[in-house]
Amino acid sequence: MPIRTYQPGDENQIQSLFKKVFGTSRSMELWQWKFLQHPNASNPWILLYEEDGSVLGHISLWVSYAWVHGEKQPIGLRIDTMVDPDARGKGIYQKLNETLIKEAKKRGIVYLYGFPAPKAKDLFLRYTHASHLLDVPRYIYVQKPIALLSSKIAPLKALRPLDRVALQFQQKKFRQKNQESFTIKEISTFDQSFDQLAERTKHHATVHLVRDAAYLNWRYIKHPNHNYKMLALYERGELKGYIVFRVEPKEDREFRNGYIVDWLAEDDDTYWQVLLQQAMVRMKEADVVQTWAMPKAHSTTLLANNKFMHKDSPMPLVGKELTVQHIELNNPDAWYITPGDIDSF
Repeated sequence: MPIRTYQPGDENQIQSLFKKVFGTSRSMELWQWKFLQHPNASNPWILLYEEDGSVLGHISLWVSYAWVHGEKQPIGLRIDTMVDPDARGKGIYQKLNETLIKEAKKRGIVYLYGFPAPKAKDLFLRYTHASHLLDVPRYIYVQKPIALLSSKIAPLKALRPLDRVALQFQQKKFRQKNQESFTIKEISTFDQSFDQLAERTKHHATVHLVRDAAYLNWRYIKHPNHNYKMLALYERGELKGYIVFRVEPKEDREFRNGYIVDWLAEDDDTYWQVLLQQAMVRMKEADVVQTWAMPKAHSTTLLANNKFMHKDSPMPLVGKELTVQHIELNNPDAWYITPGDIDSF
């Protein structure tokens, strides 16, 4: 079978395949961040299907540690599954997925998960007997309703000054409570106190990524394309939680999205509430703020209490246990997931 692991020098063909499959170019800087700089030593984790020196297929994982019932275990996020359009019909996708599961088991990975497009989801379910856990809910908060409407109904642009009034009211609401007892800092790096926070929050859900300093610095500080803002909340000098967000650059956009990308705190509603409030105050340039929340997650209740609306559920979450003991992770209620857990935000 012409499937092998990645070797240095393969990246040029991988990049060419990416452009051919997805119709867009990706910088080498982004590729290196994504595959070579991940802090987990199991990365890069890439399998290639090669014929006559040409790479015709690609499948890969982000291997990270997750807390599973409070114990660190390696799990793999499926990313960048690609087959050359001119080579379809050879069974390359199926062969890559079968080899992926075989090799992941050998390397001690306990669970695979991903957020595939609809067609890729159907194929993954068919060839690996994976489970479709759910479609992840997306929540939105409309800060500037006229901007939202005028992006679809052009004559309403003349009314956009009214958004200033709506924004002032909302900003006042987010500023007014629960903040005097805490210190909020905008940070530029994640220090060792985040390792301690990760340990204290390991039972936040049955399974969620270990958000320690090494992971967070790689994921947010070192990202070559996105400019994230990070807020940390302290009580009497001790770190209690953080939130990561970003607003799309202006670039002459008529409509701007803000994203709550990651959000974690100790088990006290007030910590979560203050972090959300402070992030919203700092995203006043966004017309709409959006994020994900799993149905049973602590954050879901906080979003609802702050007038976020469930807009839709656009991202299918699929999973495949690699040991009998981890079948329970096919239950979506076991998971805490944020947009930052995948590579596209």
